[in-house]
Amino acid sequence: MHRTARLLAGSAAAALVVAALTGCAGGSASVGGCTPKASPGAASEGVTATGAFGTEPTVGFRTPAQVNAVEASQLIAGSGAPITSKQEIVADVTFLDATTGDVVLKTDYTAAAAARFVVGTVAVTGLRKALVCARVGERLAVVMPAGQGIPAASRPASLSATDSVVAIVDVRKAYLARANGTDQVMAGGLPSVVLGPDGRPGITLPEDAPPTTLQVANLKKGSGAVVRDGQTAVVQYTGVVWKPGDAANGQVFDSSWTTGAPVDLPVKKGQIIPGLVTALAGQRVGSQVIAVIPAKQAYGSQSTSTIPANATLVFVVDVLGRV
Repeated sequence: MHRTARLLAGSAAAALVVAALTGCAGGSASVGGCTPKASPGAASEGVTATGAFGTEPTVGFRTPAQVNAVEASQLIAGSGAPITSKQEIVADVTFLDATTGDVVLKTDYTAAAAARFVVGTVAVTGLRKALVCARVGERLAVVMPAGQGIPAASRPASLSATDSVVAIVDVRKAYLARANGTDQVMAGGLPSVVLGPDGRPGITLPEDAPPTTLQVANLKKGSGAVVRDGQTAVVQYTGVVWKPGDAANGQVFDSSWTTGAPVDLPVKKGQIIPGLVTALAGQRVGSQVIAVIPAKQAYGSQSTSTIPANATLVFVVDVLGRV
């Protein structure tokens, strides 16, 4: 894993996390319904970064650029919806010592090697504030006090623990925070799903015995890119056991929502259970899918600490993006 990717990854994240940018010129006013958590200041407004978006910038600022609070200024405007703390993004980032102006860490500035991370779990805590309300295509200048910059475990020897840090962030891509497709009318006989304020699903099972064949339906139908068999999807999911009479019946056995971070899911047989491959292949980004998977297309007679043998599984999956 690239060093900068490790640096930006939150400790609870299930997938690689990447740097993103935020900052809205004009202070902390709401932007497109989003309220930034960091504002421009004299230090961030004094930073320049020349070069095309997505290429390694030439950075200039007056040294030392020491700050007591995170400052963020927009250098290149982006487009689309403002990014929230719950979204995973793809970005390039250059970190500089605010005292000397020297580059101390950077990504490789290739699309394949850009960093990925969930904004709210990024290890550089100053970026958690700076990235809220950023937009795809934006370049941001961020100046962070030492305590909110590069953590000690990843700090280069050349960077003092008391030095502020400057970051230039190019936001290449943002995945959805939750499924945003059109609500669909559900057929009878399937489990009912109620969504929490953040999109987390609560699943209630019928009292009847589960179906013996795979059942797949859309709770929301998205309009984004199609996820094909063999590709990797970025998802949030919850899985529940459906086995009447068993103590595990109705229990959540796994959920990405508990970590607050989406995961990369390879939609490929041999990587995930066959029923889930069938349920997700052909789905569009933005969709929310419910899949009732009989044991023969799940784990069969195998059991785990949370899944009994010969159990039917129910998944609710938000398809947030395609890698």
